[in-house]
Amino acid sequence: MKNFQLIIFFLSCLSSVLFSCQSNDHIESILQYSGENRNELEKVINHYSQNEEDSLQLKAALFLIENMPGHYYLTNSMMERLNENMDSLYPKMSNIVKRVVYNIPIRKGNVEEKWKLVEDIKTIQSDFLIKHIDNAIAMWNSCPWLRLFTFEEFCEYVLPYRIEKEPFLENDSTLYSWKTVKEIFEAYNYVPKTMLELKAVQRDLLGHTDDVFFLRLQMPAWSDKTYNFDCLDRCYYEMGRLRSIGIPTAIDFVPGWPYRNGQHYWRVLVEPYYWNSNHSDALISETGKVYRMTYSRHEVPEQDGKEFIPFLFRTPFYKDVTRDYVKVSNVKVNMEKFKKTTSRYAYLSIFNDLEWKPIAWAEVRGGEAKFQNMGRNVVYLPVGYEDEEMKYLGYPFLLDMQGSVKEFIPNEEKRITLRFTRKFPVNDSKIIWSEEIKGSHIEASNHPDFAKADTIYTIVQTNTDLNYQTLVLEKPVTYRYWRLFKENQILRIGDWQFFDEDSKRIQGKVIPPKEDDITAKNAFDDKILSFTLSHTWIGIDFGKPVTVQTMKLVTRTDDNAITPGHYYELYYFTKDGWKLLEGKKATEKQIVFESVPAEALYWLRDLTAGKEERIFAFKDGKIEYW
Repeated sequence: MKNFQLIIFFLSCLSSVLFSCQSNDHIESILQYSGENRNELEKVINHYSQNEEDSLQLKAALFLIENMPGHYYLTNSMMERLNENMDSLYPKMSNIVKRVVYNIPIRKGNVEEKWKLVEDIKTIQSDFLIKHIDNAIAMWNSCPWLRLFTFEEFCEYVLPYRIEKEPFLENDSTLYSWKTVKEIFEAYNYVPKTMLELKAVQRDLLGHTDDVFFLRLQMPAWSDKTYNFDCLDRCYYEMGRLRSIGIPTAIDFVPGWPYRNGQHYWRVLVEPYYWNSNHSDALISETGKVYRMTYSRHEVPEQDGKEFIPFLFRTPFYKDVTRDYVKVSNVKVNMEKFKKTTSRYAYLSIFNDLEWKPIAWAEVRGGEAKFQNMGRNVVYLPVGYEDEEMKYLGYPFLLDMQGSVKEFIPNEEKRITLRFTRKFPVNDSKIIWSEEIKGSHIEASNHPDFAKADTIYTIVQTNTDLNYQTLVLEKPVTYRYWRLFKENQILRIGDWQFFDEDSKRIQGKVIPPKEDDITAKNAFDDKILSFTLSHTWIGIDFGKPVTVQTMKLVTRTDDNAITPGHYYELYYFTKDGWKLLEGKKATEKQIVFESVPAEALYWLRDLTAGKEERIFAFKDGKIEYW
């Protein structure tokens, strides 16, 4: 990927040069940069400059050309073979799907051969651009639902000729025709009032012919394994499909969640009726930043080669739309009181995937950096860079729901004791995993059909840490067959163990209640992260009557409870970064750290297994995860 990052750096530097020009010289500077392809771009401009009735086409052409620098596709011999393979293996694959497929190797990496960058501004042909613009403007003039939008919105969310880094591909003429949709609407004298209505009708009209490509796609030039579309692939597909029939669409994304690992992308319908112009229920929790992928340009840090710029901020085609989703505040960070910096830019980072990841940038002026539209109820850390090394420019702080800032500054004079039964917070779904087992019954019998069975145990409590709970019988009982059931409830069991009077483990054979219940075995495989999805009951056959005194049971779990035998380390954040307080091995299902500096931001690490770990504070005697 190093080759790819160098390409991005080159284009960012180029963008800084081209877009520093005065507006009246803007097009000329772009035409000069296009080099030998200038003639093709001038053909497009001249083509639409002859007649006054082509004024919208000219406006569309200028929008595309003005924002074209920085747009490109990547190719090499592998990509050329991939194109041939797709045409051979899937002759009926639409260009909408191909646009997605050609981005997969670029996005996923694992390509040994270096990429060749092909810039749009230097290679796009006038015939391709004119045909594309003519079709788009015909759509604008003919589709009544587009009257609800401004032409600027149309240019941003319908007009672009590409989704990402794929080669130039024309819109399919029949499969995704806006004309077909329009004709059917006219036959019914129907005009959709929202884009959601239009999307629903359009999907049914065109059918699901592309669905076959979403799973187990063969891409032999890139990988010998089949490929399933992920969430971003589906976003690309949906955006391409919807834009092709005149539905304004975009892709929004969270670059990193501030309360758990990972990031997220989702498709947005641009809706004129909504105050924030988008329809989406994809964002359901706190976030620090939400960005939108655009064709048009937005301000980014200047790439002059003197200062390292994080990868997220090297493309000008991301628009900050955070305030469309969550409550935001502007945040001013004083760099002078913590550590002086010579950096031109500072960043606010969130803790994600066990590291601090920058999600917002600001220019440092007079020792201060002012960050705009930061999501609330999030912990941030101000950082900068010297060469490529991250430097901390302040203490972590919480931007609370009222917009107030609370710094986490360790109080070495005040000491506290921290007790842990988990290293990662629970959420609503995990509570359900634990709670739904309440009321379950454990039956035992010497008949395989449980025609005569005794209720041995009723579960009335559960382990709130999603760890094993020990079920001790009042007296030992002897049976061959055992089962766990609860009427009208799916059983999600991670592990179920049996022990005799001497605490010796008893092994048996799983009894699936139905032949198609392939998950029943997961309750007895000693793998805590595998779990059952049984709709009736799960059982075990010991082969003969055995005496049971104790059982251990855990529901579906994330395996983030404190585990005896695992080695843990507790850190707290200081002026110099994370500082190790103590490391120790857990001997029971909780672990205790004493004499911990108060009022700091903390991090409990499990060095034995797992990667789900969160930062946290300690307030009013309770751990607060962030």
